[in-house]
Amino acid sequence: MWDWIGKLDELRRQNQLAVLVTVIKSTGSTPRKHGAKMVVLPDGTFFGTVGGGAPEYYALEDARNCFAQMQGSTSKIPLQQRGEFPACGGTMELYLELVNNNPSLYLFGAGHIGQSLCRVLEGTPFRIHLVDEREEWINAPGIPSTVMRHQCRWNEFIEKAVWCDQRSFVAIVTFSGTVDQQVLEEVLPHPTRFVGMIGSKAKWAGVQKNLDGKGLDLAKVHCPVGHDNGGGSPQEIAISIASQLLAHYYGRE
Repeated sequence: MWDWIGKLDELRRQNQLAVLVTVIKSTGSTPRKHGAKMVVLPDGTFFGTVGGGAPEYYALEDARNCFAQMQGSTSKIPLQQRGEFPACGGTMELYLELVNNNPSLYLFGAGHIGQSLCRVLEGTPFRIHLVDEREEWINAPGIPSTVMRHQCRWNEFIEKAVWCDQRSFVAIVTFSGTVDQQVLEEVLPHPTRFVGMIGSKAKWAGVQKNLDGKGLDLAKVHCPVGHDNGGGSPQEIAISIASQLLAHYYGRE
């Protein structure tokens, strides 16, 4: 039996998104039985096997769907002749589970709203990366210790681009509307699950006009970001943003 627990631990330490495929039921003649496992990465690399041939092929297809939808699934594979694949005649049922899929929030701006949002989201699934070049703000004592702080210019952080995938949520709450727009323009070409920017409807109309024709998918942007709870203090705005982030993460909108 291969060391799938060790592989999952290695992937956990690398924060690598993966799908764990497990045979949960088999009837008749099948290449692998209950408990067989394989681990699939987003690029199609896999470790272990659930039987090779047709089971492996369809397990990889199902894993790709899991990555696309960012949720687990179950599937039933009748091992009958399918096109080019010979088969042994039994049936296998698979359980596919996303692992290391906790969302990361990339929060641009460590001002009053940004700091409040860090506090409000403490204890939720979000891993928070706070980005701000201003030393006195990024090092504010009220920011929870679990927040990963990046004291650098926003464009330097975005250029690294290793953070962009379907687990990535972005909230833009900088000290300047001009900077907000610049961050948004740099973020949008990258793969993300959610992009939100603080501002009024009038501000958003202006940003749309400025960025029109640049080939950016502006329809994916949530602006004004947050649910309208009627509040206007930094803490109330942070609560409204956190509410929308969590609703989006849990598939409520």
